Amino acid sequence: MNRKIRNAVLAPLAASSLLIGSVAFSTSAAQAAPSATCSVKPSATAGTVDVSGKGFRPGKPVLIEGGGQTSTGTANAKGEISSTGFFKPGQEITALQAGTPETKCGTVEEAEQKDAQEQYRMGYRQGVSDTREDCKKKEPKPGVAQIDPNYEKGYNAGSAAALASAFCK
Repeated sequence: MNRKIRNAVLAPLAASSLLIGSVAFSTSAAQAAPSATCSVKPSATAGTVDVSGKGFRPGKPVLIEGGGQTSTGTANAKGEISSTGFFKPGQEITALQAGTPETKCGTVEEAEQKDAQEQYRMGYRQGVSDTREDCKKKEPKPGVAQIDPNYEKGYNAGSAAALASAFCK
């Protein structure tokens, strides 16, 4: 009987200490490695891209690399990075901070594709908006000297959609 009581008392204590130990381990592992993310987009300067990211350790240097080209910066107080550089097409751009895993940012081509899609979306929205004013097709005026071809395609598609909608009939 004495042995049964001892096992009934000690077994839950042993199990709870194992549980607490595993919770403490998983909590410390989660705190040790921040979840950094980054992305690439074309910059205003021809031939360059902007790399931005967040989730890095504040105040620590970050190496940005792609196709043999490198750029360095320091994460700000919020753990954010921002850098503009010349990177070769077709190469994955990554960010690396000592003591953390490498973070994949993307490629120059992916950045250009995202920009083309965004230009089309902006043009489409503006084409719908402008056409709905009086149900007449207008020429795109994005407010820049030269119209982006993707913006123009989107504008024309948006204008055509507005003219075909029940709103303009």
